[in-house]
Amino acid sequence: MKNHEIAALFERIANVLELKGGNTFRINSYRKAARVIGDLTEDIEVFAKEGKLTDIPGIGEGTAEKIIEYINTGRMSKYEEVMKGVSEETITLMQIPGLGPKTVAMLNNELGIVGLGDLEKALQEGKLKGLFGIGDKKIENIMKGIELFKTSQQRISIGMAFPVVKRIIEGLKHNSQIKEIQAAGSLRRMKETIGDIDILASGTAGADIVKSFVNMRGVTQILAAGDTKGSVRVEEGVQVDLRVVHEDEFGAALQYFTGSKEHNIHLRDIAKKQGLKISEYGIFRGDKKIGGRLEEDIYKTLGMDWIPPELRENRGEIEAALEGKLPKLIELSDIKGDLHNHSNWSDGTPTFEEMAEHAMRMGYKYLVVSDHSKSLHVANGLKDEELLEEIEEIDKLNKKFKGFTLLKATEVDIKADGSLDFSDKLLEKLDIVV
Repeated sequence: MKNHEIAALFERIANVLELKGGNTFRINSYRKAARVIGDLTEDIEVFAKEGKLTDIPGIGEGTAEKIIEYINTGRMSKYEEVMKGVSEETITLMQIPGLGPKTVAMLNNELGIVGLGDLEKALQEGKLKGLFGIGDKKIENIMKGIELFKTSQQRISIGMAFPVVKRIIEGLKHNSQIKEIQAAGSLRRMKETIGDIDILASGTAGADIVKSFVNMRGVTQILAAGDTKGSVRVEEGVQVDLRVVHEDEFGAALQYFTGSKEHNIHLRDIAKKQGLKISEYGIFRGDKKIGGRLEEDIYKTLGMDWIPPELRENRGEIEAALEGKLPKLIELSDIKGDLHNHSNWSDGTPTFEEMAEHAMRMGYKYLVVSDHSKSLHVANGLKDEELLEEIEEIDKLNKKFKGFTLLKATEVDIKADGSLDFSDKLLEKLDIVV
């Protein structure tokens, strides 16, 4: 899927236009397109092929033409036009948390900062102090942002990793030689960011399974292809590793390759004290294998409850499992509401009634309607009188509900002078201000 590539291009266009002091309406249009495309769960190429790009909210004819151009040629002329005169180093600066396009432009104008190296040197020499809008807290946040940026360069978010894994697993499930297949590693532990994606499968024809894997749609580079392991790079830019094990080793291998490293070391220490040995092949007493088909075998043999992957960080979960006191993980049913939603009064698509009905089907007790404020014209932001009308409509609807409430809110813009888009008197009528 090219969704994230195209979303990144539109986000870059928006950032560079803002850096150059471009038209606010155009900037917000590109930014909205980036957000909408990035959030799509369907392949944008399918929309393009079926001529339905403009069916996607926020995608007009002009944006659709740019998307089609990129899909067909691998280039976007508008992107190339906007990028003229802007270095890759400056683009990199805008990716640092805490550094928006306006701040980057000011740093360039005031201090001649072009890239990350310039910025780090200026920070070391204390040159940012005294610049308009940059105090000690801002400087601290920029330094933290640089550290976070450097750490995250080799990782992707879990939200980007999940669609990749879903596509690969669904594609391989049709292979009759595969008995079981599941994600492992930090993705299975639900870490916020992922390095390489690990997938584990069981079957006897390892080489054939690996061959199917490395020749899947979306693979851009084959890094390795052996009898039991394959590594590829996919179009999203991330490396995916597949391991194939025998069916009777799958549980042990899943436990081993899920990690974390610290969790596994602690388990091996406990096993050693009990005269046992754990590896990706199973759990052994001497040379005799006594478990490994199921992941639960490992934990049960060691005298503890099975530990959910999300807890396997060696932060007390093993001690809790030994005592039968593992905490209950939060489930989807525990979520009772959502605090940020847009209706068709601004840039959303559902009506208040549709939002409420869907929320109640999900078991929610409340849902916040937080439409945009008037300054955000591209998102059809509400004027004062429209917000008052919206408040009145929501109050009427709430009288019909039992055990459910629509909460009144707004995603209010902060204007250039620091004031809010709505008066305090109007905001007092709301339940929440975003």
